Amino acid sequence: MDRARATLAWLDPAQLGLVRAVADAAELRIIAAGSPGRASSVAADLGCRPLDDLRSAIATTECDLVLIAGPGAFGAGAGSEDAAAAARAAERGTRIASLEPVPASALEFAGGGWGESPSPVLFCPAGGHWRALRESSELLGAFGPPGTVAVEAWGAPAEGSLGARLFGALEVIHSLVGEPETIEASFVCAGATAGIHALPGESLRGLHGDIAATLRFADGRAATLVASDRAGRWGRSVTLVGPGGRLRIDDAGHEWIGPGGEIVDQTTAEAASGASHAASAIAHSLTRLLEPALPDSVPQDASAVLGIAQAALLSCRTAQGESPATIRRMVGAP
Repeated sequence: MDRARATLAWLDPAQLGLVRAVADAAELRIIAAGSPGRASSVAADLGCRPLDDLRSAIATTECDLVLIAGPGAFGAGAGSEDAAAAARAAERGTRIASLEPVPASALEFAGGGWGESPSPVLFCPAGGHWRALRESSELLGAFGPPGTVAVEAWGAPAEGSLGARLFGALEVIHSLVGEPETIEASFVCAGATAGIHALPGESLRGLHGDIAATLRFADGRAATLVASDRAGRWGRSVTLVGPGGRLRIDDAGHEWIGPGGEIVDQTTAEAASGASHAASAIAHSLTRLLEPALPDSVPQDASAVLGIAQAALLSCRTAQGESPATIRRMVGAP
């Protein structure tokens, strides 16, 4: 980018290091920052003015970007005031990116005034901005339609909750294979002890631990995912299996192994110096979001992904496969 972008940041204090690294890597100029109950301290640490109210700041402040690292109560519930504030910012040309899904459930999306396309709040890092996946688009065409897709999404709590990792994994699966007919999932709560089996609620917000799922599609294809926010360090990968053999794509590049075991194609991406894997992925996504000269990526279908995620959470509670189409009908989504 040709200039530092004026940015509002809203974060948890534990995310200060990540936000600094993202700002450096994406050439952001943080002009104001806030945190629920800790606005003065995080603003002092970031060398900017404090924000006490995220909704008000989004609705009124002139800036290039609002970076929501930890949304707190923003976007929660069925009210439309947060959605209206985000819409007013979008009308001014301000981009809003969140490291957590906002809103965090299909019901909140449908009933809280977020149901515009595209949503004014982009989940970040967006699957359509994933460099290795985007640069493999021609390779995916040559590989052919996959029969099975496996996605892994790892991170630490400061890099986003389990809800964020699950949303990101499902976004990739949805872009590659579409909406599943059913999803069957299991949840392991962070801090669970022997004999206690905690279950998730209906929202991705505040979700911590691990989740594994199997997705079945009407055309006979299948996908699996495993995600966690207690995996120590950022990592994401997608593996496709089909007539072309096996194709694995991760943040380090890709490897295509043919049916006979031969390496058909292989690349290794250069790591960004001085930045963590998470900060690099987030900064790259923000750069693409803010730069109008870059080609548009696949639009983020937050409503569809939230419907699949809510079916996964329901499956964790019922211990059986659940249908995203049923969730869509329940919340009145198209």
